[in-house]
Amino acid sequence: MSPLCECCSDHMNKLNQQVSVMRKEIKNLRQTLDSAIRAHRKHAKNKLQAKLKTMSVAKPGANILIIAGNIQTVPIGYISSCFSVKNGTPRQPTICGPSRAELQIQPSVFNNPEHALVGLEQYSHVWIIFLFHKNGHLRYKAKVRPPRLNGQRVGVYSTRSPHRPNALGLTLAKLDKIQGHHRPRFKFLRSTEEAVAAIRGVLSADPRSVYRRTRCKDKLFFFTLDTADITCWFGQGFAEVLQVKPVEPHIASV
Repeated sequence: MSPLCECCSDHMNKLNQQVSVMRKEIKNLRQTLDSAIRAHRKHAKNKLQAKLKTMSVAKPGANILIIAGNIQTVPIGYISSCFSVKNGTPRQPTICGPSRAELQIQPSVFNNPEHALVGLEQYSHVWIIFLFHKNGHLRYKAKVRPPRLNGQRVGVYSTRSPHRPNALGLTLAKLDKIQGHHRPRFKFLRSTEEAVAAIRGVLSADPRSVYRRTRCKDKLFFFTLDTADITCWFGQGFAEVLQVKPVEPHIASV
């Protein structure tokens, strides 16, 4: 190859100098960016700690949703009573002693829901926090007119009005008895023996699809019969019922 001319050599030197300057600029930009990121993280941390301190939160690592006021709850059960509508329903259970209600604990909250009730039989009364889920559009006002005050307007927090922010209620209930899970009450089948025969008939026909028989043969199989959810497992030439429980009610949210 022929040697570079003097003009080309000068041009290459200038390019090398420009590349060197660009590398230094990129390095400076990276350092500036890293410093800005560290400063932002420090500022955000200090701001969060100050927010936690003003809100008197015990744990600095509390959930951000709780800090923002977005608290998520899971219903542990549903209540049914002898009062199906609000008209005539007493303000507190002590007003109408003979009235009865039933609280059914959701089996989906715990793997063994009956364990959560151990020791509760030692008490005569229980406090129940519940949700007014039939409040229409959950509208509320700062002042209301309670029926017992003959039209006088007072603050909603000084009343028992169910139309309030968060729509939560608190009641003291006398504990009558604690029962385990009932056998499912059938709608179409006439007896437990008939239900057992129906389950045997379903399992003897092996209701699994071809895909489940070949690809998922080691997995549990679920099906519903009348008002019962049935969990079973198929082995080599046999089927075993593992669990029979009532169908969980699907309650539409209001």
